[in-house]
Formats: sequence, C-alpha cells, structure tokens
Amino acid sequence: MIKAVVFDFGNVISEPQDTGCYGRMANLSGLPADYFSRAFWKYREDYDGGKIHGRQMYRAVLADAGVRGEEAALDGLAERLLNEDLDSWFHVSADVTHWGLSLKQSGYALGILSNMPFDFLDRYEDKIEMFGKADVAVFSCRVGQIKPGAEIYQTLISRLGVRPGEIAFFDDLEPNVAGARKAGINAFLWTGLARAQADFSALVASN
Repeated sequence: MIKAVVFDFGNVISEPQDTGCYGRMANLSGLPADYFSRAFWKYREDYDGGKIHGRQMYRAVLADAGVRGEEAALDGLAERLLNEDLDSWFHVSADVTHWGLSLKQSGYALGILSNMPFDFLDRYEDKIEMFGKADVAVFSCRVGQIKPGAEIYQTLISRLGVRPGEIAFFDDLEPNVAGARKAGINAFLWTGLARAQADFSALVASN
C-alpha cells in the first residue's frame, strides 16, 4: 500500500525555469548567454551539496571566463548573477501544489526530495506552501547528499518511516528516477501533472 508521495522541486513543484535569465546574465556580465547555461554545472554538485554558496560559485564561473576586476565589483556582479539564477526557479505551480496538498489531506505523507542550495532555501523556503506543509523535506544542502547518489534516498526512506515500496516519487530527471528505483522506491519520470496523476492512480490501483 502506498503511504507517502514525494516530489522533486525543479520542474515539478516549480514551473519550468525562466531561461530568459541567461540573456539577462549575459547583459550583466558581457559574456554569452549560453556560457551561463552550462558553466555552473562544474560547481553545481558542491553548490547543491552545501559545500559552497552562490556568490562563491559565480565568482568561480566568472574567473573561468577570464573576467577580472576589483573584488567588490566582482562580488557585486556575482550576487546579481546569483539573483537571476535563483529568481528563475521561483515560479511555483498552483496546480501541483493543490494536488500535493490534496494527497496529504487524503492521508498520504507528503515529502520533498530535492537537490537544493542553501541560497534558494534562505530566500524562498517560507514562501513555498508545499515546503512548509511537507511531513518530510530532504534538501541536498542540508544533508550533504545529492541525487542520484544512493545515500539521499536512504535518508528519505528513514525519515518517512515507511518501506521503500510504500513511497511514490516524482522527478523530472531520469538519473534521479533510476536512483530511486534502485532503492526500491516507486519512482516516475515527471512529464506533467496529468501524466503524474495517471501514474499515481495506476500505482495505487495495483497495490
């Protein structure tokens, strides 16, 4: 029997990223927009794992591009780039929120499992309804574990206090879904709310 439903944040609880941020970052820095869509991945694991903060990450991204200048100016630019990055993800889906909270009201434990940096939580955690009402929220920066590594799924299972097969999990990235399945969790690739609702209904019916 399914006892818990767990959601990723990016592109699941949130609407798709506002990729216009990359053009705005280009205007701020004078660097190509496509540079920012790929450059930060070099540091993203450390960022989401809580080892570095956003200003430090964007200072490194600027240094990799050869941007030089006074420390205060570089710090200010890195902060503005970080703001664009964070703001581009803060578009929460009202429909997904409604569904998630309705599942909680129906008696399922509500969980969040997300690769998430401290900067985003510091700014937005108390503004996202599902974060505040989740029974369990596992954020990578706080546990020092990253999807799709095995440890973070075990942390989720332990905190929920249910068996892996009693969890339904939705994530938009196939490696994260595969990692959850390896842990015994019923995991589904998120391609939209309607598909997720159909997947969940079929799972419940089969149990």
